[in-house]
Amino acid sequence: KFGSHPHGFDALMEMMRNWIRTLPLNGEAASVGLNSAKDNGGVRVGFVQFSGYNYWRSEARKTPSGTGTGGRLSGVLAELEADVDWHEDNYMGDGTMIEAGLDMAVDVFHGSPLDGRQRVLFIFTDGEIFDPNSLAAARTELDKEQVQVFGIVMRKASAHTKADLDAEKTLKPITSDPHDDHFINVPLDDMMDEVFKDFCDPAGPFGAAIQQVQQQQQQQQGGGAAQ
Repeated sequence: KFGSHPHGFDALMEMMRNWIRTLPLNGEAASVGLNSAKDNGGVRVGFVQFSGYNYWRSEARKTPSGTGTGGRLSGVLAELEADVDWHEDNYMGDGTMIEAGLDMAVDVFHGSPLDGRQRVLFIFTDGEIFDPNSLAAARTELDKEQVQVFGIVMRKASAHTKADLDAEKTLKPITSDPHDDHFINVPLDDMMDEVFKDFCDPAGPFGAAIQQVQQQQQQQQGGGAAQ
């Protein structure tokens, strides 16, 4: 049990559903791909699920072609909600290994133009990451794709357990620099308010870091959208 929720993954995905309903989506379907218009403004979102098969092989999933976004970025609510449904029905379980998930996230960003718009990746975990020494190549590719990486440890309760601290120890170094500005360890029951609500607000845990990068990009290139 995760706080007041019987299943942590389903609770996370329902929070995702509620979150995307509040976002200023840009209305572009996933099929737009590399033809996405930067001056549309608004946000596009994509989902990747990761796990470790029997704790020894990193695996990841995104929605298949013909379902929702087809594993791509989208600014259409109906496509994103279909993704949420698919991931809830195809929960992977097993251990926490993220190499394949990061590689898949790189592929998702590859399908979008690298034209100065802001790129953000949220990594959620409830346990220790078992392949932290296998992530250098994927992190390098995310940096090349100009992706700002944030990490969130989902706790089952208010008090920190050893499992929570082990998760923090292995996830935090994967985030962007400075790590303290790109990481939070939070009870699942508090995550909607602590992470999703007004996530670009400078007063929030991540808002200042997001806005700092946004201001740097605007100064360098002028204007821009998020994805």
